[in-house]
Amino acid sequence: MLPVVAYLFFSSGIYNFAKLPIITEKIDPLESITYREIKIPNLSSNKPLTLKDHVTLVGYLGDQLKGNVGYTANLNLMIYKYFVKYEDFQIVLFVNKGSDQAIDTMKAELGRIFDVSKIRFIETTIEGAQTHFNSLGTTLSMVSDGSHPDVFIIDKDLALRAGHEEKKPNPYGYDYTQAVEMGYMKDDIKILLAEYRLALKKNNNASDKIEQRREKK
Repeated sequence: MLPVVAYLFFSSGIYNFAKLPIITEKIDPLESITYREIKIPNLSSNKPLTLKDHVTLVGYLGDQLKGNVGYTANLNLMIYKYFVKYEDFQIVLFVNKGSDQAIDTMKAELGRIFDVSKIRFIETTIEGAQTHFNSLGTTLSMVSDGSHPDVFIIDKDLALRAGHEEKKPNPYGYDYTQAVEMGYMKDDIKILLAEYRLALKKNNNASDKIEQRREKK
């Protein structure tokens, strides 16, 4: 009887599926601030930059790259390298003016390993970064140079998502200087991507059934 019950359970589509919690319903789009995207020839995307319809990791680096090009190593090698194959995945990093050379060096080094076009850097003022950071709706504070050690998961509808809150210092983001927290982030991104795949599968199945009913008419 057990195999029969299992079949009916899964075939009915009634089963629990983990979803990544929504922390803030809607953050500000990038268009809400003034910024310049820093593009490196042959290493940057030519597609318009937007958070909408993307799974985005947003980070606020301030001046941090200027003194340490490898500052985001955990983020790039543990997370970006793993998810770059997903079409709608991207990383958007806020930096202060004067970071161009550091970004050029970093992208050139990483570009030898994998496609870095989905790591996108935007230059804005500290005030601009602060304004966007505030829209995340957290209780966290930025450093005076406009940086913060956490990176944040933003879904396709501009909602802030996060999990593993019982294992991290805060329920909002993930500290990219800590390999352990990057492990938590990796797991949570997998959950979010699986959530979208399941939704797509359900919609496709529904569309097929609708089309079949129409054909019978």
